[in-house]
Amino acid sequence: MSPVNPAPRHITVVGRGLIGSALTAALRRDAATVHTVARSGARTAHHEPCDLGTRHGRDALRAALRRQQPDRVVLTHGPSDVTWMENHPEDAAEAHAGLARAVSEEFGPRILLVSTDNVYPGTDPLRTPADPPAPANVYGHVKLAAEQAVLDAGGHVVRVSLVYGGWSPPGQRVTFAERCLAAARAGQPLAAPEDQWFTPVHLDDVTTVLRAMCGPGVDRSAVEPLSHLSGPRQLSRHDFALAAYRLAGADEALVTPVPRARSEWASRPRYSSLHCDDFAPVTGIPGWQPADVTDGLRTMLTTAPALAEAVTR
Repeated sequence: MSPVNPAPRHITVVGRGLIGSALTAALRRDAATVHTVARSGARTAHHEPCDLGTRHGRDALRAALRRQQPDRVVLTHGPSDVTWMENHPEDAAEAHAGLARAVSEEFGPRILLVSTDNVYPGTDPLRTPADPPAPANVYGHVKLAAEQAVLDAGGHVVRVSLVYGGWSPPGQRVTFAERCLAAARAGQPLAAPEDQWFTPVHLDDVTTVLRAMCGPGVDRSAVEPLSHLSGPRQLSRHDFALAAYRLAGADEALVTPVPRARSEWASRPRYSSLHCDDFAPVTGIPGWQPADVTDGLRTMLTTAPALAEAVTR
């Protein structure tokens, strides 16, 4: 799952969540100079702590970018908790749309924004970039505004479906996949919506594409300004949970189907699914495509020390 293009000289990654941390690690393995900017963490030669939801924080980010003069600015920052944003719409708008506007004014063509399938109303499956967006929740609205700022300034946007893979460090919000696998290994019951559909994409595949788009060998003028990255299969959260329990050797009867309206995912659209674009030319790997859920979840099991024995069952 590795791109063939080497990393450029200097990249700034905004956000140190699931995607930002994985991308930063991959780029540093390529010997790139990578600076990170996020709300938390101590200031170091390669990290700038900023409260990105405030004007002061955005001013500090712009000042850091002027000093660093990166070849690419990758926006992977949060918040990404859909439920929290429904209750804090103004804060969400400042953190996403406000930040995108602030950096686009000066660094537009260098920006790569990671966006979301929530820009669509969720009434139809497998959306493409040609389909008009119409957000049904706060997350979609603030991300769409951020997208517009970046695209108007000549930058690039990659919308991703739900990302899974990897294991969150202490203090970070765990992914749905982590919850499924942990519950499966503990033999615990899990309720999952049978009427909320998505196209989950593995973290390794997201990192592969973003890493390649940061490469000096990529002709940015030949890359579509807006593209969709998702897994190859649409399935419900219930189906996803069943796959996790099956691979972990747990009793699938422990997974209970529920309506999303009676779950914590009530604010999610019915469909959070995208049709994946062809990223083989970007990665430089002929025939490249994202991993299926079965392979992605199996990778998670083999990379988690406490869970590794599950794959031998």
